[in-house]
Amino acid sequence: MDTLLEVREVSKAYKLRKGFFKKELFYALRGVSLTIKKAEILGVVGESGSGKTTLGKLVLRLEEPTSGAILFSGKDAFSLGKEYTRKVSVVFQDPRSSLNPRMKVREIVEEPLIVHGFRDRKGTVESALEKVQLPREFLERKPDDLSGGQRQRVAIARAIVLKPELIVADEPTASLDVSVQWEILKLFEDLKEQGIAFMFITHDIRVVEKVADRVAVVYGGMLMELGRKEEVLKEPLHPYTKFLLRNVPVRHPRFRKEEDFREVEYAVPQEGCPFAPRCPEYREECSKTIRRSELNGRLVNCNLY
Repeated sequence: MDTLLEVREVSKAYKLRKGFFKKELFYALRGVSLTIKKAEILGVVGESGSGKTTLGKLVLRLEEPTSGAILFSGKDAFSLGKEYTRKVSVVFQDPRSSLNPRMKVREIVEEPLIVHGFRDRKGTVESALEKVQLPREFLERKPDDLSGGQRQRVAIARAIVLKPELIVADEPTASLDVSVQWEILKLFEDLKEQGIAFMFITHDIRVVEKVADRVAVVYGGMLMELGRKEEVLKEPLHPYTKFLLRNVPVRHPRFRKEEDFREVEYAVPQEGCPFAPRCPEYREECSKTIRRSELNGRLVNCNLY
């Protein structure tokens, strides 16, 4: 498969106020490099505050990187014009807040076509609704008349109506009931078969296991591990990946272990390995440096390798 998107050594820093006159840089992302191939689902997984959403915003050009580059089909994404928003779309976490409650479904799905000056919009809108498996009579309904799963299908229809090559899906199933989640995930798999690639951002490893081709594990703004789903989830290399897999949410409270829900109060260091304060295999060098290795096609940022 050909590379569609390349994130090359991207960092994103924000200025935080320290006192009245002093500011310091906080890095939400540090030297992240990854690729997404055509018609591939890359799962980006990590805890809240790990930098996943910041990465998604950079790919969507809602933010600009402090350093590094993002290439789309070999071209600088930030040098491309309006055509970039035709080829790269988004599905947000909560369809209730991302859909205008005053607009009908037809208007919601049609809006990107109007922005880009499309003609014959009626047929295109109906085709998009058919692809997300909603009947045409839904076109005249408003979001408040729909269930959570139906609203998310409308959001996906809006995302695919321009026939994009890549969709950034930021926690698209987090607000849905479990039974509905699996229906939406199956829909993403079907869209992948139609040639659409996805950056699928989630905190839930079970979701990654269901839909992803490859997995990128992110913590403290740094890419910890990247590889094929089967390898990363069955034979994790990085201690943080192992931590995530040990703490997959249990199906019933009686199966919960103490470590599953204990609060972690460690500050994320801005130097060395961000996971160092929590790592059971910590070495002194981890507080200052981190080694990047490639093992049989898998990337791991860890001083153990």
